[in-house]
Amino acid sequence: MRQAVEVALVGCGAIAQRGYLPALALVREVRCRWLVDAQKGTAETLARRFGIAGATDDYLSVLDRVEAVVLAAPNHCHARLSLEALERGRAVLCEKPLGRTAEEIRQMVLASERAGVPLVAGMVFRQYPELQQIRAVFPWSALGAVREIRASYGNPLDWPVSRLTFFDREMAGGGVFLDLGVHLIDCLLWLLSLPEASVLEYLDDSESGVESEARATLAVRATQGAGLAPCWLEVSRLRRLPNRVEIFGERGSLSIFLAGGRVPEIRDTNGTLPRPVFSVMPPGVNVFAEQLRAFAQRVRGLDANCADGRSQLRVLELVESCYMKRKPISFPWEAYEPWTPR
Repeated sequence: MRQAVEVALVGCGAIAQRGYLPALALVREVRCRWLVDAQKGTAETLARRFGIAGATDDYLSVLDRVEAVVLAAPNHCHARLSLEALERGRAVLCEKPLGRTAEEIRQMVLASERAGVPLVAGMVFRQYPELQQIRAVFPWSALGAVREIRASYGNPLDWPVSRLTFFDREMAGGGVFLDLGVHLIDCLLWLLSLPEASVLEYLDDSESGVESEARATLAVRATQGAGLAPCWLEVSRLRRLPNRVEIFGERGSLSIFLAGGRVPEIRDTNGTLPRPVFSVMPPGVNVFAEQLRAFAQRVRGLDANCADGRSQLRVLELVESCYMKRKPISFPWEAYEPWTPR
């Protein structure tokens, strides 16, 4: 790429300060010209700190001055801000979840297709080199038919939340399952190219508002013509979970670690599974830098490893199916028994 993509970063909260702004300093393919935030003083302070020329609280005023926008705003702003950019022919990289509902995403996808510009969701697992290598070269036939999948993602919430919208179901769209569960669902759909996935059971603790614990059981078909296999998902804002994806086949299993920096593990029953040499990337700013590079490639019309809008439509349809089937999780004071997948 000969020319950097000029962008405005919209939303100057924690994800911008911890992820996108440090990553922009590492990426030549993207140049941030403007910071936009409802709190103009915050945008101005960060612009001085990171050497960015412009800062404003007027989003619409910058759309004619950049090629693309990176949206790090709260969930309830994603659809509106994306549509305003797409309708003006500006490419969009939007933090996950791309929309609060499948209908919001559908509108965004249609606007992107009408304008002929990319709409990309911030699904950082797609930037892990080990996951890219598994998707490209892992010998699934050697693993045998997929028998079951288990995936978990969770840590005690220590994110510096500055707005109560994070805990408002109408504004956020959901709780931990929409926040972290979308990562697991997108990862599995993309990694395994699943032709079929449906919801069997969903449990969460959202009686008082947004959920902080959630568990889902899906039925998935790993390849065309194969039988259905159970897929168990668990996410949490209260506990550190194993943070991995485990795929069990007839002749062995593959464990992928979602915290980054660990080589996937292959176990086999007869010692015949090939063992690819994986490269890994430490978690943190690096994945945001790779995401920005991939977005820039897509803006320039090149092939890139991005989560496009249509892929996220499928993700949100599964999330909505889970929410529609919701049952309450049992708690310790309710004769709680440790959850075991059925």
